[in-house]
Amino acid sequence: MLTYLDRQALALTADKIIADFHLTKEGFGGVIAAFRYSYGIIQIVGGFLVDAHGPRIVYPAAGGLWSLGGMLIGLATTVTMLSGFRLILGAGEAFNWPCALKVTRSLLPPKDRPLANGIFNSGAAVGALIAPVIVTLLAVYFTWRAAFVVTGALGSLWVVGWLWYTRESASQLKGVPLQIGAALRVMVRILGMRGFWALAVSAVIINSVYYYLADWIPLYLKTSRGFSFAAGNALSTVVYAGSSIGNILVGVIVRNLVTRGLTVSVAKKWSLFGSCVLMGSAVAAGSASNRYAAVGCLALTAVGVAGFLVIYLTLVQDLDPAYVGISSGLLGGFGNLAYGYFSPYIGRLADLQKTSLTLTLIGFLPWLAFLAIFPAIKEQQS
Repeated sequence: MLTYLDRQALALTADKIIADFHLTKEGFGGVIAAFRYSYGIIQIVGGFLVDAHGPRIVYPAAGGLWSLGGMLIGLATTVTMLSGFRLILGAGEAFNWPCALKVTRSLLPPKDRPLANGIFNSGAAVGALIAPVIVTLLAVYFTWRAAFVVTGALGSLWVVGWLWYTRESASQLKGVPLQIGAALRVMVRILGMRGFWALAVSAVIINSVYYYLADWIPLYLKTSRGFSFAAGNALSTVVYAGSSIGNILVGVIVRNLVTRGLTVSVAKKWSLFGSCVLMGSAVAAGSASNRYAAVGCLALTAVGVAGFLVIYLTLVQDLDPAYVGISSGLLGGFGNLAYGYFSPYIGRLADLQKTSLTLTLIGFLPWLAFLAIFPAIKEQQS
């Protein structure tokens, strides 16, 4: 929740930042890319740290770092400073998913992991849901800078809570020491797995769609659909609510299908299929003449994206159970680096008023991820 509260502050104040720093949307995409590049690079390396030292210690250290980065963004006076502080934010937040996946893998059996992953992943949607309220009020009554300072400061509370709440699970959340040579051998072995590259396709496509919804939707609603600052931010909550619903719904569906007699793998495949169908709503969002209908279509897209990612995360956990941090770090790193590369081009299409092309790609590309990931879904016995 906190990671998305911190990062959504940029998306929700994008129009004000673009105006203050005299940016084009393509230039704004470059600021987004700075976060994604540091996030991606550190996520690749960070997976080793999570596996070696465990989430019990790595998680709060990362939380402190990303909170600091978020606060500093509010003090930026140049585009270089703005991008630099986004780099710090990305470096800290890069540890979030490797740590979270390590936690659910360490504490829960396979049948409960889809729902557990959906619960923790729904925190991202909750953060995106409450961010428009907090950020909009701070930006309207103070300045956009206050939004970053306040949301960044909240991370210190979580650090204390995490250390207290996990004190009895410390032994289960500890790491397995790794020498650099051994870690590199593990990475090479994981990179040699066919299943890894099937998941990598999803990491690039589906994560990019997820990031697009988080980074660009408030600005899209204001500049392309004509909503005011407050209304555009408020309506973005409808889209992020879709993510929250998708995160929980797919876990519940998998459990219910298994209870009715389907295997876990078949239940996951049907869930992925339905998720891709829902993501097709993005095409309608781009072509809809009614702007409220477009918001609804984007919300359905968000349900599908979140549902797909929940199943994807369970497959990441099962790729190499002993080294979930490394696996998720590599995959997440690839996804973020790819999205960072494409972010300025997304902005360029927005400058050219061709966002409908971006939404069309969002509607169709997930089927490539589905075809790639489908053979990788196998029954897990433990």
